[in-house]
Amino acid sequence: PAPGNLRARLTTFVGREEDIRVIGSDLARARLVTLLGPGGAGKTRLSQEAAEAHPAGDWPDGVWLVELAPVDDPEDVAEAALAAVGARETKLRGAAAEELRALTDRTGDHPLDRLAEHCSRRRLLLLLDNCEHVIGAAAELAERILTQCPGVRILATSREPLGVPGELLRPVEPLPDPVALRLLGDRGAAAKPGFRVADDPEAAAEIC
Repeated sequence: PAPGNLRARLTTFVGREEDIRVIGSDLARARLVTLLGPGGAGKTRLSQEAAEAHPAGDWPDGVWLVELAPVDDPEDVAEAALAAVGARETKLRGAAAEELRALTDRTGDHPLDRLAEHCSRRRLLLLLDNCEHVIGAAAELAERILTQCPGVRILATSREPLGVPGELLRPVEPLPDPVALRLLGDRGAAAKPGFRVADDPEAAAEIC
């Protein structure tokens, strides 16, 4: 199997076929593509579907998802990326993390340096998911990797741009009503067999 850490999705993916095609085209011409939109727009799922739809041969060293939503401290962004790509066996938190940071400050072995070294000879796609609350650290990571790792491309999701040179912004719009209703019907039927949007179209339209 191809390297990477994308997990199998447990629900079907409805719509966004044109978005996936456009993102694939974006990744062919830009090394940093940011899916931009409000929370709940579907950026995370879209990024993963677009990554999997792209020819695997473009990234022989895999697609790696860095989930930034659980990261509270911007200083931990590079550590999260290291853990995601398998360059660290463990991820330290709390006092242990502070001790590690103090040690790396003394030795110069910073997490971002280790990440750049790990990626420097690889061809891979890095998914930086939910960048907005650590936007500065995410931007620093992206710029460093793009500068030092010519075989790496980055697909980010965020509520605001990273502001890195060469960034291509791709707004993610809400699903059109017919597709949103189809998605609601799909999820509703999975949770409650026999569920049909047509049974209460007004309520369904209000939800969508």
